[in-house]
Amino acid sequence: MRRFLGVLVLTALAAGAVSGAALAKEGGVELSSTPAGKGPGEPWTPTLHLIRGTPELLAQAKPGVRIQNVDTGERLTFPAEGTSDPRVYDVRVVFPEEGWYTVETFDGVSDRSYEIGGQWLIDAPAGTAVPAAPRASGDEGSFPIWPAAAASAALLLATVGAALFLRRQRLRLSH
Repeated sequence: MRRFLGVLVLTALAAGAVSGAALAKEGGVELSSTPAGKGPGEPWTPTLHLIRGTPELLAQAKPGVRIQNVDTGERLTFPAEGTSDPRVYDVRVVFPEEGWYTVETFDGVSDRSYEIGGQWLIDAPAGTAVPAAPRASGDEGSFPIWPAAAASAALLLATVGAALFLRRQRLRLSH
Protein backbone atom coordinates (compact mmCIF):
# COMPACT_ATOMS: atom_id res chain seq x y z
CA MET A 1 0.00 0.00 0.00
CA ARG A 2 2.91 2.30 0.76
CA ARG A 3 4.28 1.84 -2.76
CA PHE A 4 0.82 2.51 -4.23
CA LEU A 5 0.53 5.80 -2.33
CA GLY A 6 4.03 6.79 -3.44
CA VAL A 7 3.16 6.14 -7.07
CA LEU A 8 -0.11 8.03 -6.66
CA VAL A 9 1.70 11.08 -5.22
CA LEU A 10 4.28 10.99 -8.02
CA THR A 11 1.47 10.81 -10.59
CA ALA A 12 -0.26 13.81 -9.08
CA LEU A 13 3.01 15.77 -9.14
CA ALA A 14 3.63 14.79 -12.77
CA ALA A 15 0.09 15.81 -13.77
CA GLY A 16 0.58 19.16 -12.03
CA ALA A 17 3.86 19.70 -13.84
CA VAL A 18 2.33 18.84 -17.21
CA SER A 19 -0.67 21.13 -16.73
CA GLY A 20 1.56 23.95 -15.44
CA ALA A 21 3.76 23.72 -18.52
CA ALA A 22 0.74 23.77 -20.81
CA LEU A 23 -0.65 26.80 -19.00
CA ALA A 24 2.70 28.59 -19.06
CA LYS A 25 2.85 28.65 -22.84
CA GLU A 26 -0.55 30.31 -22.98
CA GLY A 27 -0.46 34.05 -22.92
CA GLY A 28 -3.30 36.42 -22.61
CA VAL A 29 -4.49 39.97 -22.77
CA GLU A 30 -6.60 41.73 -20.18
CA LEU A 31 -8.44 45.05 -20.44
CA SER A 32 -8.94 47.44 -17.54
CA SER A 33 -12.51 48.35 -18.57
CA THR A 34 -15.32 47.55 -20.98
CA PRO A 35 -17.12 49.79 -23.47
CA ALA A 36 -20.29 49.81 -21.35
CA GLY A 37 -21.83 53.27 -21.32
CA LYS A 38 -19.95 54.57 -24.34
CA GLY A 39 -21.74 56.16 -27.25
CA PRO A 40 -20.75 56.52 -30.89
CA GLY A 41 -17.82 58.91 -31.37
CA GLU A 42 -16.99 58.85 -27.66
CA PRO A 43 -13.46 57.56 -26.91
CA TRP A 44 -13.02 54.47 -24.79
CA THR A 45 -9.48 54.38 -23.33
CA PRO A 46 -8.79 51.14 -21.47
CA THR A 47 -5.39 49.95 -20.33
CA LEU A 48 -4.28 46.69 -21.94
CA HIS A 49 -2.21 44.25 -19.83
CA LEU A 50 -0.20 41.40 -21.36
CA ILE A 51 -0.36 38.31 -19.17
CA ARG A 52 2.81 36.22 -19.04
CA GLY A 53 5.49 36.23 -21.66
CA THR A 54 9.25 36.27 -21.83
CA PRO A 55 11.12 39.56 -22.31
CA GLU A 56 11.77 38.54 -25.93
CA LEU A 57 8.05 38.00 -26.60
CA LEU A 58 7.13 41.22 -24.84
CA ALA A 59 9.59 43.13 -27.03
CA GLN A 60 7.83 41.78 -30.16
CA ALA A 61 4.30 42.44 -28.92
CA LYS A 62 2.08 44.71 -30.99
CA PRO A 63 -1.20 44.49 -29.05
CA GLY A 64 -4.46 46.21 -29.76
CA VAL A 65 -8.23 46.08 -29.80
CA ARG A 66 -10.41 45.07 -32.73
CA ILE A 67 -14.11 45.91 -32.95
CA GLN A 68 -16.65 44.57 -35.42
CA ASN A 69 -20.10 45.90 -36.17
CA VAL A 70 -22.38 42.87 -35.97
CA ASP A 71 -24.87 44.23 -38.52
CA THR A 72 -22.51 45.52 -41.21
CA GLY A 73 -19.47 43.30 -40.59
CA GLU A 74 -17.18 46.36 -40.62
CA ARG A 75 -13.99 45.70 -38.61
CA LEU A 76 -11.75 48.37 -37.15
CA THR A 77 -8.40 47.78 -35.46
CA PHE A 78 -6.92 50.12 -32.86
CA PRO A 79 -3.23 49.53 -32.10
CA ALA A 80 -2.11 50.01 -28.51
CA GLU A 81 0.76 52.27 -27.47
CA GLY A 82 3.43 51.14 -25.05
CA THR A 83 4.02 52.60 -21.60
CA SER A 84 7.06 52.50 -19.33
CA ASP A 85 5.99 48.99 -18.24
CA PRO A 86 6.58 46.45 -21.08
CA ARG A 87 3.42 44.56 -20.06
CA VAL A 88 1.08 47.58 -20.04
CA TYR A 89 -0.30 49.42 -23.07
CA ASP A 90 -2.77 52.25 -23.58
CA VAL A 91 -5.35 52.07 -26.34
CA ARG A 92 -7.96 54.52 -27.61
CA VAL A 93 -11.05 53.03 -29.27
CA VAL A 94 -13.85 55.01 -30.93
CA PHE A 95 -17.04 53.30 -32.11
CA PRO A 96 -18.02 55.08 -35.35
CA GLU A 97 -21.80 54.60 -35.13
CA GLU A 98 -24.59 53.11 -33.06
CA GLY A 99 -25.12 49.38 -33.20
CA TRP A 100 -24.09 46.04 -31.79
CA TYR A 101 -20.35 45.36 -31.67
CA THR A 102 -18.04 42.55 -30.71
CA VAL A 103 -14.79 43.52 -29.02
CA GLU A 104 -11.61 41.46 -29.00
CA THR A 105 -8.05 42.06 -27.93
CA PHE A 106 -4.87 40.57 -29.36
CA ASP A 107 -1.24 40.48 -28.27
CA GLY A 108 0.31 40.89 -31.71
CA VAL A 109 2.75 38.00 -31.17
CA SER A 110 0.55 34.93 -31.42
CA ASP A 111 -2.42 34.59 -33.74
CA ARG A 112 -4.78 34.49 -30.77
CA SER A 113 -7.51 36.95 -30.03
CA TYR A 114 -9.57 37.21 -26.87
CA GLU A 115 -13.24 38.15 -27.06
CA ILE A 116 -14.38 40.59 -24.41
CA GLY A 117 -17.89 40.14 -23.03
CA GLY A 118 -19.95 39.02 -26.01
CA GLN A 119 -21.82 41.74 -27.88
CA TRP A 120 -22.00 45.39 -26.81
CA LEU A 121 -24.75 47.83 -27.69
CA ILE A 122 -23.29 51.24 -28.49
CA ASP A 123 -26.05 53.81 -28.50
CA ALA A 124 -26.49 57.48 -27.70
CA PRO A 125 -27.30 57.53 -23.97
CA ALA A 126 -25.71 54.31 -22.66
CA GLY A 127 -24.24 50.94 -23.71
CA THR A 128 -25.41 47.63 -22.33
CA ALA A 129 -23.52 44.37 -22.19
CA VAL A 130 -25.36 41.33 -23.53
CA PRO A 131 -23.83 37.90 -23.00
CA ALA A 132 -22.86 36.17 -26.23
CA ALA A 133 -24.51 32.94 -27.24
CA PRO A 134 -22.32 29.87 -26.77
CA ARG A 135 -20.06 29.19 -29.72
CA ALA A 136 -20.67 26.19 -31.89
CA SER A 137 -16.95 25.48 -32.18
CA GLY A 138 -14.40 25.62 -29.38
CA ASP A 139 -13.71 28.84 -27.53
CA GLU A 140 -10.46 30.05 -29.04
CA GLY A 141 -9.96 32.68 -26.36
CA SER A 142 -9.52 30.43 -23.34
CA PHE A 143 -7.22 27.75 -22.03
CA PRO A 144 -8.11 24.32 -23.49
CA ILE A 145 -8.83 22.65 -20.14
CA TRP A 146 -10.51 19.48 -21.46
CA PRO A 147 -7.49 18.08 -23.33
CA ALA A 148 -5.28 18.76 -20.29
CA ALA A 149 -7.83 17.16 -17.94
CA ALA A 150 -8.18 14.13 -20.21
CA ALA A 151 -4.40 13.69 -20.43
CA SER A 152 -4.07 14.00 -16.64
CA ALA A 153 -6.85 11.45 -16.08
CA ALA A 154 -5.25 9.04 -18.56
CA LEU A 155 -1.89 9.42 -16.83
CA LEU A 156 -3.49 8.79 -13.45
CA LEU A 157 -5.30 5.67 -14.68
CA ALA A 158 -2.15 4.32 -16.31
CA THR A 159 -0.18 4.83 -13.11
CA VAL A 160 -2.84 3.19 -10.94
CA GLY A 161 -2.99 0.27 -13.38
CA ALA A 162 0.79 -0.11 -13.34
CA ALA A 163 0.86 0.02 -9.54
CA LEU A 164 -1.84 -2.66 -9.25
CA PHE A 165 -0.05 -4.82 -11.84
CA LEU A 166 3.25 -4.55 -9.95
CA ARG A 167 1.53 -5.31 -6.66
CA ARG A 168 -0.08 -8.43 -8.16
CA GLN A 169 3.29 -9.56 -9.58
CA ARG A 170 4.94 -9.08 -6.19
CA LEU A 171 2.24 -11.17 -4.47
CA ARG A 172 2.70 -13.99 -7.02
CA LEU A 173 6.44 -14.10 -6.41
CA SER A 174 6.04 -14.33 -2.63
CA HIS A 175 3.74 -17.40 -2.80
